[in-house]
Amino acid sequence: MKVLVSFFSLAMALTLPAIDADTKASVVKVYTVQSNPDYHQPWQNYPQSSGTGSGCVIKGNLILTNAHVISNSTFIMVRKQGDPKKYVAKLVIAGHQCDLAILKVEDASFFNGMEPFEVGELPRLQDTVTVLGYPVGGDNISITEGVVSRIEPTIYSHSGKFLLAVQIDAALNPGNSGGPVVKDGKLVGIAFQNMSTEQNIGYMVPSTIVNHFLEDIKDGKFEGFPDIDMDVNTMENPDIRTWAEMKDDQSGVLVTHLTDTEKKKGLFKLNDVILEIDKVKIANDATVPFRDGELIFLGHLIWQKNVGDKCRIKVLREGKVIEFDYPLGPGSKLVAPREYDVLPSYYVVGGLLFVPLTENYLDTWGEWSKAPVELVNFAMKGEVTDEQDQVVVLSGVLADDVNMGYQNLRYSSVKTVNSRKVKNIKDLIEKIENIKTGFIEIVFEDNNKIVIDAEKAKKATPGVIQRYRIEHDRSSNLKE
Repeated sequence: MKVLVSFFSLAMALTLPAIDADTKASVVKVYTVQSNPDYHQPWQNYPQSSGTGSGCVIKGNLILTNAHVISNSTFIMVRKQGDPKKYVAKLVIAGHQCDLAILKVEDASFFNGMEPFEVGELPRLQDTVTVLGYPVGGDNISITEGVVSRIEPTIYSHSGKFLLAVQIDAALNPGNSGGPVVKDGKLVGIAFQNMSTEQNIGYMVPSTIVNHFLEDIKDGKFEGFPDIDMDVNTMENPDIRTWAEMKDDQSGVLVTHLTDTEKKKGLFKLNDVILEIDKVKIANDATVPFRDGELIFLGHLIWQKNVGDKCRIKVLREGKVIEFDYPLGPGSKLVAPREYDVLPSYYVVGGLLFVPLTENYLDTWGEWSKAPVELVNFAMKGEVTDEQDQVVVLSGVLADDVNMGYQNLRYSSVKTVNSRKVKNIKDLIEKIENIKTGFIEIVFEDNNKIVIDAEKAKKATPGVIQRYRIEHDRSSNLKE
């Protein structure tokens, strides 16, 4: 299986392309100190570590780099080519979905002699591009050249988001992440990941995604890329097209599942055939025209837009063609996507440690295939409903007299507290704290059950967290 990682394999030597001094001067080395949270003991962080990456100066005396270069950083510095001095930088904003971030240096003298990169157009297949950056193995700038070999949606390893990416065969090393990819003196992408099982297959965030990010953050917030909460089926088989009452000149994809969130909008219906998005005809294999005779997955039409935009949808419904405007939202997920630059949520009562299920939590197993199947299923298939918008997990039990007999229970998702469905971790806390006397009865999705005396559990909590060197019984975001 081919695995994507956020750094590049060792380089093969290539002929060094000619790059002018102004271009090189606007490429910076990024130094970070990072402290990543521990999702199994969410009241603490792992020991700090240091790393390096690359970046480039853009309009407004800002530095563009990869979000994964600076994620969970506690301290950032930058250095420019030929200058031994390091300057303190601050994170302005990060778009973790598309693995991009903006840094700022308060000392204006840092930008003396630097010309900001202008964002260029999306390169074409077989175009030659130049990658600049500061890979490991040296302090001076590295310049490599490669050819665009593929342009298509790819999973961004930092976020797990499926977005447009450009594959190049430039020779790259760890540390190139965040460095500019240049064509004709303009920024056409940002180097960000490679295929770990292959040599000289690297990926860049294309200029179209860079522009989307820069437009998105103009209001000081990153809204991300829109999505539609549904499953669709290709319609390449002639029988399914006949069943759907499609004409010979019609093509599209079949809506096979709608989430509760999507059903509430009342626009799409089950078994709709989506014929067009913004007047672009959809092929039976779920592709749309791209350029120069190329095809691309239909999701690209949605990802080009911003959250809050509308798109015009044409569907075939029970033999009739219907059109409507569809408002684009961020999509809803029962299991929170990967988060960075925030501390994990948790709640401890009577030594029972509860956490919300997130992709970060599943990542602690290294590979999701090693994580509990029940939790992975929630991440892959779980849907937001009126009754539940977050999965709450008993992550572990901090041993104490009050929880004796339950100390081997862990990684189970909560179904009910005293026979009432749990919507999210805040709801769990409210339900437990409203039980003043009697028993707290917690039932899990795997049908395990914990019954614990409410007064004893709450009385024991301060001593448990003190013994385990936990400052508070819950994360700061869950305090009243």
